Amino acid sequence: MNGTFGSRLGPLRGNRIVLIWVVLGVVGALTATGLLMTGHSAGAGETHTARSVSDNSMTPGFTGALPEAADPIGDGAPPVAFAPLAGLSQAGMPAASSRPVQALADHPLFAQHVGLGRVDCKMPAWRDDPEAARAFYRAAIACLDASWEPTLRGAGLPFHPPRLLAPTESREVASQCVQRLRNGPTTFYCALEETLVLPYDAMRPLSSGSRRGAQLAVLSTEYGHHVQNLIGVMQAYNEKRSTVGRDTTAGREQSRRMELQARCFSGMFIGTNFGRADIDEQTWTEASHAVQRGHATRDPRMQGTEENVWGWWKWGSDKGDTWECNTWYSSPAHVE
Repeated sequence: MNGTFGSRLGPLRGNRIVLIWVVLGVVGALTATGLLMTGHSAGAGETHTARSVSDNSMTPGFTGALPEAADPIGDGAPPVAFAPLAGLSQAGMPAASSRPVQALADHPLFAQHVGLGRVDCKMPAWRDDPEAARAFYRAAIACLDASWEPTLRGAGLPFHPPRLLAPTESREVASQCVQRLRNGPTTFYCALEETLVLPYDAMRPLSSGSRRGAQLAVLSTEYGHHVQNLIGVMQAYNEKRSTVGRDTTAGREQSRRMELQARCFSGMFIGTNFGRADIDEQTWTEASHAVQRGHATRDPRMQGTEENVWGWWKWGSDKGDTWECNTWYSSPAHVE
C-alpha cells in the first residue's frame, strides 16, 4: 500500500518541484528589477540617504572625503535618547545615579543613535574687546550646556557646566595646565580643573571676517573635551595612551582620535542647531571655514590632518549623532 501511494505522489512531487523553481525564478527576476530601479532612482534621494541616521550600518564615523557645501542636519538629527544607558536598573531597585563610564569604542553613549537637545541660541556678536569676548563665551557656553545636558542625563551620565578662564593675554593664565601655552597663545581644555581656557590673544586672530562662527567652532571643540571628561572617555584615553606609550606612534594615534572626536562633537552642536536663533547659515559657514583653515592643527601628528579635522567636524554637522562620532571605532586611515 505504501508503495502504491508513493508511486502516485511521484509525478505530483515532480510537478511541485518544477512549480517551485518557476516561482523562485519569477521572484528573482522581480527582485533584480527592483534593485535596478532602486539604483536608477538613487540620484533623486542621494542627499537624503547620505544624511540618514536610522539605517543599520555597522560602520559608524567619517570614512572619506566630504563636500564643502553646507548640509547641516538640523531637525533631521536623531532625538535625545532618554534611556539610562550608563545606569544600572534591576527589578525592585532604583536606577543608579549618573556615573561616568571609562570606555572608548564601546562607550554606551556611542552604542546607539543619540542626538543633542535643540536650543534657540542667543549670542552677542563678536567684538574686538576682551570683555565683549568674555560675554560671548558665557552666552555660547550656556547654549552648549542646554544642548548637551539632556543628552548626557538621558544616557545616565553625569553633567555639570565647565568653568571658564578667559584672560586678556595668555601670560595671565593661572592654571594647573599652564604648560599647554609653552609654544605660544592657544586655547585648550584643562581637565584637571574642568576649565575652558580661552585667552583673548589666542582667539582674537580668528575674528577677522567673522561675526561669531569661527569663535564658536573653537569654543565648542574645547567644550567637546569637557564632554569627554564628564563621561569617562578622557580617563580611558589617558590610561590607554599611557599603556601604549604617550609619545609612541600608537600613543599619537590615540591623541588624534581624542581630538577628532571633539571636532565631531563641535560639528554636532552647530549642525543640529543650524537655523535656530543666532546659529544661522552665516555662522555655520564661518565655523566651517575656520575648521578648514586648520585652526588648532599646528601638530597633525597629535591632532589630525586638516582633511580629517574637516571631515570629522563636517560629519558631526551632517549627522548630529553620537554614534557617528565614534572615532575610537574608525580605521587608522581616517584618524591620520
